[in-house]
Amino acid sequence: MVKVVTPVTAQVEVIDKLKESSYQAGQYYRSVLFLDLSQPAGSEESKIWKSLSESESEGLVKGATVQLVPAGKDKNGNDKHNVVLIDIKISAAALSSTTTEPPAVGWTPEQKREIANRVQQNADLLAYCLQVAQTKFGDLVASEESIRCLATTIYLSVNK
Repeated sequence: MVKVVTPVTAQVEVIDKLKESSYQAGQYYRSVLFLDLSQPAGSEESKIWKSLSESESEGLVKGATVQLVPAGKDKNGNDKHNVVLIDIKISAAALSSTTTEPPAVGWTPEQKREIANRVQQNADLLAYCLQVAQTKFGDLVASEESIRCLATTIYLSVNK
């Protein structure tokens, strides 16, 4: 029997600055507050705090819509999630806010080509995961959303 995971659709509310881990020297993380969009606005139930590594928080901006795909429990029994960026909505306040971090250095043309190549490869892989999920699970699940969730889970497990 296949266990169907239901992702949480959430919005990025707060992204803390990068901090060094107290437990692992050289490891950095950010505390990120997500607001569960299925819960009443402003309620405690809507708040989901996550400590994300530097690479996990890369690309997240305040106001972005994400899916938090359940990925088991951590060693403390807390829910773990894979974060999938769905949509970026940048507010005027976010555009005008200043950051204490130094600006990113521009990419070389070679780096830009490599990034474009990786994006294309990831898009191809996700399309393939969608096809496989539809073929393998289409008769077992009732909704297109479940197929997308399964495809996302397959995609994330392949990219770990």
